[in-house]
Amino acid sequence: MERPHDSAAAAAAAHNEHLVDDVTKFATLARSEVPAGTPGAATGGDPESSHRYRAVLPMIDARHELRASFVVDRRCWGAIVLFGGGGRPDFTTADVDVLRRLPAPVAAALRRAVHRAPTDSAPGPAEAGVLLLDQDLRPLSENPAAKLWRDELAGAGAELPISVLEVAARGRRTALPAYGRIRGRSGRWLSVHASPLRGGQCPAPLAVTMHPAPAADVAEVLLLAYGLTPRERDVLARVVAGLPSRAIAMELHITAATVQDHLKSVWLVISG
Repeated sequence: MERPHDSAAAAAAAHNEHLVDDVTKFATLARSEVPAGTPGAATGGDPESSHRYRAVLPMIDARHELRASFVVDRRCWGAIVLFGGGGRPDFTTADVDVLRRLPAPVAAALRRAVHRAPTDSAPGPAEAGVLLLDQDLRPLSENPAAKLWRDELAGAGAELPISVLEVAARGRRTALPAYGRIRGRSGRWLSVHASPLRGGQCPAPLAVTMHPAPAADVAEVLLLAYGLTPRERDVLARVVAGLPSRAIAMELHITAATVQDHLKSVWLVISG
């Protein structure tokens, strides 16, 4: 069953994912040996004990759910959720087995897609987008730039992009700001920050800001996407920072020759 995102349902799903104790969370599946599952199987046949099953699925007229996280090299590059209507039987173990075989190849494909160059060279708004949300993740107000950046991230007719709702829900969970690097429809990377506000008339509203991601943040994602080892990323980060080979060797407690070997390896991966 395929349905467009409903704003209330999307907000409820983000709230459940980050603020409610529940089964088959995407983060949990990403750390699991079996990265796919259903509420029924995860609850031992009692899906009604799942908050998402009781409160979120009915909002989109769904009765059943099958989720998977796409992981390769211990990093999650995406996720999927399939819904079934009330007139259909629940997803079977065979369905789960099919989906559990997909994460590695799908994650590898998603990782390769990160290298895709932006299709739109227009710079976008000069100012950051600022969006205020209430405690239920509903929009209160925004500046003109926020609307433009939301359109860059939007999909399926949602009032707020699900990616923004995910960051906002994380922002509600802690007093510390939440942060996400999100790729827009044009291929441009944006930084999205969310943090709770104190005082004022609204109960604990959230401030969300959106702006082009700094080059260093984008570079970090690209290095991960190339599948470089932690040591290769360490060396390359210091090269980008302008350090000579001898200084890099001293910082990492390796020889200058080893630094050059790592750089040769990086070049082979990136140029290949």
